[in-house]
Amino acid sequence: MTVENLGGSVRVVGSDGMSEELPASPSNQNSRFGFEHDAIVIDGSEALVMKGGSSPMACKR
Repeated sequence: MTVENLGGSVRVVGSDGMSEELPASPSNQNSRFGFEHDAIVIDGSEALVMKGGSSPMACKR
């Protein structure tokens, strides 16, 4: 999984090549991004990835 910070949003690219863009949530955030049931919280070199219907997954750079 690759997470690319675009400023007001992040682009998440999975190992299957599919990508999804998540906006900042709320819009003035630079560490929390999400849409509907998917979210990413970035904290330094770690990220918590939450996808609707799945257990949260902790990731490191």
